[in-house]
Amino acid sequence: MKESTLTKLEPVFWVAYILLPIFTGWLAYQPLPNEYDESKHELLESHSEECGPEGLRSCEVPDKWRDEETGKVYTSGQFTEHHRSEGRRIGITVFAYGLIACLFFAYSRVVRRRDTFIKGLEKSIAVNIVVALFMYWLA
Repeated sequence: MKESTLTKLEPVFWVAYILLPIFTGWLAYQPLPNEYDESKHELLESHSEECGPEGLRSCEVPDKWRDEETGKVYTSGQFTEHHRSEGRRIGITVFAYGLIACLFFAYSRVVRRRDTFIKGLEKSIAVNIVVALFMYWLA
């Protein structure tokens, strides 16, 4: 591929690359049916935690709630494993999806004669690992 063609296609690739997960939602957290939802559940117990930018706000975190339709009581501990598995899923998915960007970045570096394919791939995979770990921690 010529450098001029790559220069024209690169913005299209990056915009599509960023918008695809936003509009499909496949990187979003997938809640279980009975995780706390204030429109469907009655809050029985909660605690406050610092949240927001620099911990300046106080947020109410649900500990125990009741389903208004069935009357069944749920606790946050029942959903702990699901939170961990969703964090792993999101981290792995972000890493795998990031490999596409890594390959494109490395190829673009070769076309522009700035790096070898391997050097470009090494740099981009290092960034990809950091982003995937951040998403795992965030989820």
